[in-house]
Amino acid sequence: MIAEEFLSIAGPALRHHRGADSVTVLAVEPSPHGPLVRWQGPLLAVERERRADGPSTFVGPLPRPFLLDLLARVLACRWRDGAPRCPPDWQQRLARRHRRVFGQGCFECGPGWKWLWEGAAELLREHGIADGFHTTQMKEKFGSARWYYDANEDCEYTANTVDAVEHLSAYICEECGKPGRVRQGGWLRCLCPEHANGRRVVGGG
Repeated sequence: MIAEEFLSIAGPALRHHRGADSVTVLAVEPSPHGPLVRWQGPLLAVERERRADGPSTFVGPLPRPFLLDLLARVLACRWRDGAPRCPPDWQQRLARRHRRVFGQGCFECGPGWKWLWEGAAELLREHGIADGFHTTQMKEKFGSARWYYDANEDCEYTANTVDAVEHLSAYICEECGKPGRVRQGGWLRCLCPEHANGRRVVGGG
C-alpha cells in the first residue's frame, strides 16, 4: 500500500523529467519516523540546473531526489500510527508540535495535506531551521499549496523544502492524503478519484 502510494504520486509528479522512469521502490522499512520508503532513481538529476542568462542566473526545477526524499517522509508520517486518520483538530496539534516552523499554524487548506506539512517541518528541524524563519501564510491556491515565509538568511535547503511541498501538493488529495490530481469544477482542487465527485483532471492527463 505505501509503495503503491509512493509510486502513484511520484509518477505524475516527475512526469516529463529525465530519468523519471528509473524510479523504483526497493523496500519499505521501519524507521523512527514511520514506515519509510527506500527508493532508487539512478538516472535522476541530483542538482538544480543553473545557467547564466546575461546578468541573471536561470535556476532549473527542484532536484527530483529532493522531492522523493520528502515524499518518503510524508508517507512515513501518514502511516506511522497505522491506517491514516486525520483528527479534527489536526491544525492545532501540528502547530503545537512545530511552533518554530508554523507559528500559530493557520492552515488554509484541507486535512489531506496535514502529513505533507508535517513531513516538511520534521525535515526542516532536522537540518536546522534558517535564522529568523517565520511562516506568514499556508494556503491552497489553484489546486496546490502555497507556503509563504520570511527569514534573515538565504537557505537553499529551506527554499527547496518549500518548493517541494508546493510541487507535491498538486499530486496529493487535499481531503484525505491519497494520490490525487488537480481537477476542474468551479475552482481547482487536488483530489483523489473518491473525493472528485465527477470533476475532471485538468488537461485530461
